[in-house]
Amino acid sequence: PGSPEHADTKLVEREILRLERIVNDFLHFARPTEPKFATIPADLVLLETQHSLATQLARANIRLVLESSAPMRIRVDPAQIQQVLINLVQNAADSIARDGTITLRARHDRKPLAHGETAVVILEVTDTGKGIPPEIEKRLFDPFFTTKDTGTGLGLSIAAGIVQNHGGALQYQTHVHHGTTFGIVLPQATE
Repeated sequence: PGSPEHADTKLVEREILRLERIVNDFLHFARPTEPKFATIPADLVLLETQHSLATQLARANIRLVLESSAPMRIRVDPAQIQQVLINLVQNAADSIARDGTITLRARHDRKPLAHGETAVVILEVTDTGKGIPPEIEKRLFDPFFTTKDTGTGLGLSIAAGIVQNHGGALQYQTHVHHGTTFGIVLPQATE
């Protein structure tokens, strides 16, 4: 420790991890894995996402709040949907940078999906960040488009693909200087 070699080793280690993330993102984009479906309470993936990220976000004084909701069930691959939620929460945190709130919630609605209008559960991620400017909004889901120095530009493309593989849709509403809400729209489980 303290030697130039040690500093070089740490740099190489960080770069290997960055490259590994880029390759993994590319592989998920090019060859998405098939979902392993299970019927679960809708708020379970929200709760697990909150537990995974709340401490990390607190360091930037960002509160990760989970609103209580009526019991609803969804048929999903829990790991894949949590991957989408983590991506959306991290994007929200990047938009806030410091001192803000990200709210997770599940709500019931009726929306048109692939097989017509149906009962859905919407898993929402709402932030108090800066919103998405119109020039960025046009390219939001374009693969390899990013506004981040360390991003691959595949996060939202992968997220949208995962949600579509679940028979759902990824939607959003944004207001510049007032925040953004992303919604993962999924068919409500009937079992």
